[in-house]
Amino acid sequence: MPEVAKFYGLEVNRSGMACCPFHDDKNPSLKIYDDHFYCFGCATTGDCTGFVAKLFGLRQIDATRKISEDFGLGLFDRNFAAPIKIAPNPKYEMQKWLSEARLTIKEYLTELYKWDREYAPRNPSEQLHPLFVESLQRIDYIEYLQDILTRGSEEDKRDLYENRKSVVRERRYNYS
Repeated sequence: MPEVAKFYGLEVNRSGMACCPFHDDKNPSLKIYDDHFYCFGCATTGDCTGFVAKLFGLRQIDATRKISEDFGLGLFDRNFAAPIKIAPNPKYEMQKWLSEARLTIKEYLTELYKWDREYAPRNPSEQLHPLFVESLQRIDYIEYLQDILTRGSEEDKRDLYENRKSVVRERRYNYS
């Protein structure tokens, strides 16, 4: 079960907890055991095939086929079943994006705070470093995005996901 959960995008912490993709979960409430899962928030439970079935909106047999295909198990290789292509669950996709966006914003904000400290001018005549200027220009806005992603309403998060997704990707990757 832990491998299946991680393969399909859950970020499982060391104690086997993850944010539940089946309801709006801000704090990990889904416990991943060796052979099953249980959500303390919405009481959803099941095994590997139950997890995949619920995640992708499949029947149990189709979930079994998907796991077999994705993990290369070959359970249906004798023309008993054809590989199936399933569209991802939109709610799960948004939850996955929110998790990644929170991490991206947190990392960028940490860099901005560091630049604000490290590149601040030591005297009034010193030329301003571009990273210091960027930190001054961006900290308030990135803190605002972090607030939406961590404490915002579902409506605000959905708006950010659907209409302004690219603003999270605007962060710098070149720190020199």
